Amino acid sequence: MDTQGFHKEYGVHLKALAKQEPLGLYLHVPFCKDRCTYCSFVRTSEEENRDLFIRTLTKEVQQWGQALDRPTINTIYWGGGTPSILSESEVAHIAGVIHEYFQIEPSSEQTIEANPGALSLEWLKCIQGLGFNRISWGVQTLHDDLLKALGRIHSSEQALQALGWSKQAGFSHISADLILGLPNQSPESVYVDALKMINHGVDHISIYLLDLDKACALKTEVEAGRLILPNEDQVASLYEILQDQLPRLGFTPYEISNYSKQEAQSRHNQKYWRRHPYLGLGPSAASHLGPYRWTSDLSITAWNQGRGQLTLEVLDPVDEWMEIPLLGLRLDEGIDWNELSMKASHLNVVPLFHSWTHQMKHFEMAGLVIFEDSKVRLTTKGRLLSNEIFQIFV
Repeated sequence: MDTQGFHKEYGVHLKALAKQEPLGLYLHVPFCKDRCTYCSFVRTSEEENRDLFIRTLTKEVQQWGQALDRPTINTIYWGGGTPSILSESEVAHIAGVIHEYFQIEPSSEQTIEANPGALSLEWLKCIQGLGFNRISWGVQTLHDDLLKALGRIHSSEQALQALGWSKQAGFSHISADLILGLPNQSPESVYVDALKMINHGVDHISIYLLDLDKACALKTEVEAGRLILPNEDQVASLYEILQDQLPRLGFTPYEISNYSKQEAQSRHNQKYWRRHPYLGLGPSAASHLGPYRWTSDLSITAWNQGRGQLTLEVLDPVDEWMEIPLLGLRLDEGIDWNELSMKASHLNVVPLFHSWTHQMKHFEMAGLVIFEDSKVRLTTKGRLLSNEIFQIFV
């Protein structure tokens, strides 16, 4: 379905839903200077498409702002790709259009993703001056040999310099990504990486396990035997040391992959796990509004030319109910199992809920989940095996 057809058929419902609570706004900027060897995301290094992309994105901002009757947003997240590849004037232009077609809460969280190695302190100061109060750095590791294997364009020295510059530029929150499961990583090395980042001003760390499920250059190297990755037990030991040590450094886990200091949690990302509404703009961006879930065209070319199609899914009440544990259990606080039970009764799916409860009790005996009054949440061990637990809700 194209965007105009979507607005025509569902516009009245979407507009009403957009007025119920503030939205999150996600912008996908697909440009990168080079493709990382582990990347399978929608991105391009074709700079000649950049002006066209900006025109198409601003047009999409206008269309959705008008279609939803200038809704209120309280989080904005620029992801990619590499949003920091844009110039100060390009970011300012897009941000200006957003302000014109959406109502932005004064206390909104505004985040931009960035990669070290291609930015200046002046650029960061300018971006912070545009209203961005949070920056998320793709550090991944502070070992130069691993950065090279990952195809990253920065060095460990440049990464630490970028973190320091963020603090100088005045960002309220500084986040950094850390990848586990790389060749020759040890528990000590990932702990030292985290400690260095914290000492350079980071108040939020996102931990990702290397995922080679989809085709990418690094997967080819591994399958050819030219690179050897740590086994599952070794990866678990990397994750466990961070689970053990980060809380001692003042970083508490609020989601499976995310640790932060107090009040430094990502408000935008929590919208995904709490099932709050968000609008995604740009190629491959996903959106969630009420029972509607849609994703923009994966083809950057088709999207740029206005030929992009939306992949739409309309969830029934039972599907929405099933999302609650699937997403909510990612959060450290867990979910209210009694409330889930009452909704099951209302939806006439009590047998399915009883089946879930039976399986969750097995997970409890295995030390993967814990029931506390009406709440159920993952244990430390359960976070490592979360995919096995989530499988029952799919």
